[in-house]
Amino acid sequence: MNTASGHPCNNDRAALVLLAALTGPATATPIHSPPATVAPQAPTDTSRAADAATTPAMQKDRLICCASFREYGRIEAKTLWNRARTRARSSDTPPPTRTFVARNDLTALAQEQATDARETFFRGRYNRSRARLPENIERWRSQPDIANPGPDLANFPNSAFTLPAGRAYIEMSPLTFYGTAAGQPVQYNAEYLLRYGLTDDIELRLFGNGPSWMGGARSSAGFAPIAFDTKIQLWTEKPDYYLPAAGFEAYLLTQWFGSAPFNAGTQPSFTFNFDQSLPFEIDFEYNLGATRVQASDGVNVWEFSFQWALQRDLFDEDFAVFIHGFYNAMSLPRLPNVTVPRSFYDDVKQNAVGAGFIWTANRRFALYGQVSAGTTKFTPSTISMLGFAVSF
Repeated sequence: MNTASGHPCNNDRAALVLLAALTGPATATPIHSPPATVAPQAPTDTSRAADAATTPAMQKDRLICCASFREYGRIEAKTLWNRARTRARSSDTPPPTRTFVARNDLTALAQEQATDARETFFRGRYNRSRARLPENIERWRSQPDIANPGPDLANFPNSAFTLPAGRAYIEMSPLTFYGTAAGQPVQYNAEYLLRYGLTDDIELRLFGNGPSWMGGARSSAGFAPIAFDTKIQLWTEKPDYYLPAAGFEAYLLTQWFGSAPFNAGTQPSFTFNFDQSLPFEIDFEYNLGATRVQASDGVNVWEFSFQWALQRDLFDEDFAVFIHGFYNAMSLPRLPNVTVPRSFYDDVKQNAVGAGFIWTANRRFALYGQVSAGTTKFTPSTISMLGFAVSF
């Protein structure tokens, strides 16, 4: 402090002046003034008379009185000094100003919005590659998330992404319908897919069409065989280089637990899965591969397969719509087998196009559905399904 009343030294001087006034003569020189030079004077008759009248007892009392006043002055000076120091310390930390409070409010708001942005980021389908970055991967592993990587049964292609280590999905499409096609009657399935993350990049999967019913002149019901499947994530998306995320998937369709009308032999298949972010927040998912099927005369036939889907959030990141399609086969052995001889198989082409939705209710549950139509006579006229997925 620069004011005279607030500075500790000024308070100390005030105490010393008070002490000087109490202990010294009435005409004491102020503390700030330099001592005046006084010429020696000869004793006068008056001073000699005063000294003669002062007795030793009076001089002793005067000394005691001066000592008491000096002690009092020291106490007063110490009190003033401590009070000034306390005031100086308090002046170093001024009370919060209006600007300081506003800055705190702005910081709190920014932190809240950053938290919301992180939650939204890890729920979205368009940043699945970022979730696997070193700085984010622990958060991705720490909690189940049905939207990242998302259900594979919702549409025809499968994503390039795998589940984190130790996480699991159960996907079920209990209402699946395939319309009639050349050489194939209507069929109902209750499809399921069980997924488990062995590591962050390797996923173990078990698929089946479940309880099934086939119409036609010789209708039958039973259980479809199971397929062992695995998916390996090769790399994540590199937007700077326009490089999509890539994965490799292979399955083996067995005859285990399958009823005779739904067995199609032991058939392998493999696909390369790709995911790429497009402008306008569109996710492009597509698969390229080869699938082996069995003709009606028992001959196995390899054929090229292609599946695709374009997906975008419609209202918010909890509700997405997509259009999708396939050529010759789906990514999993879901499509009913065409029963024609090998000699006619070169002319058998299957193709379908449709649309659907995925609603993410929360981190653990998603509901999906789709309706598609076949564009060739060997493709089911209608393909529809309604299902759900649960994450653990």
